Amino acid sequence: MVHIINWYSFYVMSTQVIIKKLNREVGDLKNDIREMREFLFTPLNDPEGEYEESFVKQMLLRAQGKKSLYKFAGKESFLKHVRSKK
Repeated sequence: MVHIINWYSFYVMSTQVIIKKLNREVGDLKNDIREMREFLFTPLNDPEGEYEESFVKQMLLRAQGKKSLYKFAGKESFLKHVRSKK
């Protein structure tokens, strides 16, 4: 009977140790996954800065609704137009 009690207490202790080890490993894996998500899903910052939402909406509306104001036959006419704006 003594051998059975000793074996059972050893079995319970070793099971508890295994459970603690598994819980620690699961915690480590959760931390790893959290770090990967932060790295993969955080938006990248534009080095020039962010555009204002109102500006983006205004440019999108302009691009959708109107025909182009100027038609350029080549690079010379484009440069002439750009230089005349200054």
